[in-house]
Amino acid sequence: MQTYLTNPKASGRSARAPFGAGNLRLVGITLAVIGSLAILLPHVATIGVELLVAWMLTIWGAVGLWFSWAIRPTPEWRYGFVTFGLLFLVGAAFVLFTRAGIAVLTVLMMLSFLMEGILSILFGLRSSDQVANWGWLVFSGLCSFVAGVVILFGWPWTAGWTLGLMMGLNFLSTGLSLVMLASPAKGLGGHD
Repeated sequence: MQTYLTNPKASGRSARAPFGAGNLRLVGITLAVIGSLAILLPHVATIGVELLVAWMLTIWGAVGLWFSWAIRPTPEWRYGFVTFGLLFLVGAAFVLFTRAGIAVLTVLMMLSFLMEGILSILFGLRSSDQVANWGWLVFSGLCSFVAGVVILFGWPWTAGWTLGLMMGLNFLSTGLSLVMLASPAKGLGGHD
């Protein structure tokens, strides 16, 4: 059984580099650099993430309200108007009340890290017989899970910097795991 990480033409040669290894390596390096910057400047990264999400929700809500208003002849316009109105209000609240936005996003990030960690660990273990360097997926999952646990136990006192630091660690570990996953395995099955 092939996964999306292996080259279907190279069946039986799991020691070779995965399909699209150059792109995978570039994405990994990019994520590692972003992660390193976020680790060095966790307060800035936390505020940056909060403001990015806040403005995205605000703009998404505003455009959705405009769309809902434009489709007024249909009965569904009211549902869209309510849904996009709520998105707009949440985004505007995050823009106006940055600290509250950081607190909410920190909780959401904690849940995200916990779920991502569990899924990455399971995927890595399941792919162990098909993907070279599968241990890096498990490593990335463990890092994400630990990040979620740290946020959980540090809440709420560390919310001002934890989001930026944990995102940085997550980006760095994911980037490193992608770089290692893109590298061919050495010494497996007699291949170099």
